[in-house]
Amino acid sequence: MVSLWDMLSLLSVGTTLGGAVAAAQFARGDSARYTLGIFLGLVLGLLSMAAIRKAGELVFRTLPPDGTSTKPPARLTFIYVAAAVWLMVPSPMLGLWVTGSIIRAVLP
Repeated sequence: MVSLWDMLSLLSVGTTLGGAVAAAQFARGDSARYTLGIFLGLVLGLLSMAAIRKAGELVFRTLPPDGTSTKPPARLTFIYVAAAVWLMVPSPMLGLWVTGSIIRAVLP
């Protein structure tokens, strides 16, 4: 079964890839720029997903066993909100900036 955390992890790849492809488009997107943008977007997206998974693992490991509390801990709410914010702004912007800089350096 797929959890919300799994979906947020997969979306981190998609938003980073979207930012990287946008950078390729802004750089007069020919096929070489798009190919490089997609490759860098996938690499950065997988790194973003690994960071989100690691952060979640650190928080989920400290949660009490099932059924011991009726109210979710504040750190659980915080990690979900932080992951959602990461998906909206920092992840696509990092993909855009890093990929744009590399495309301008490699393919003038």
